[in-house]
Amino acid sequence: MKNRTSKWSILGTAMLVCAAVALAQEPSTSPGVKVNPAEVQKKVGTPPPASATKTSTVGTEHLKMTTPPDSASWTEPLDIDGNGQVDQTTLTWDGKDRVLFSTTSSTFTCNNGATGNGELLVAVNGTDNPQGRPPGSGFWLASLDKGQCGAQAQSLWGCKFDASGNPTACGSARLDNQTHDLVIVKAVPAQQ
Repeated sequence: MKNRTSKWSILGTAMLVCAAVALAQEPSTSPGVKVNPAEVQKKVGTPPPASATKTSTVGTEHLKMTTPPDSASWTEPLDIDGNGQVDQTTLTWDGKDRVLFSTTSSTFTCNNGATGNGELLVAVNGTDNPQGRPPGSGFWLASLDKGQCGAQAQSLWGCKFDASGNPTACGSARLDNQTHDLVIVKAVPAQQ
């Protein structure tokens, strides 16, 4: 009887391990957008053009926040999300906080291979920023409609990234108007 109990115990343990491995390998049902911020990261050290105007806001509608009133703003064609398509992009340099913001409303690529349309904001920290954030690091935030990129409802989805552009934290997110940073409301594992 003792031998029989051991067999069942080993079999039960093996079944639990297999079930745990299977669950860990299930694909995530979380929404997601593919963003490669490399082009915006390259622009962070470039001074604003002479044609730049003064502004005190960044973005529109769902991705709007305030900046110091003497921030420089201009438009130029840029592949803001790294999908190979150049979009008309609004760039805003916040000289006080030393952050370059870029915004556009266009088509972006989802993690699941589909495409979505909406607002996208990418922010990159410049050198000597007063927050002490690594230069080149930053965040991006996309406005998703229900059904886009796996979103179950209209939502804001974003990632923080390091100076190499690699995501470090992703999830349902919001903008913090005081710190000009991204706040992850509900995190999911970052996809590399």
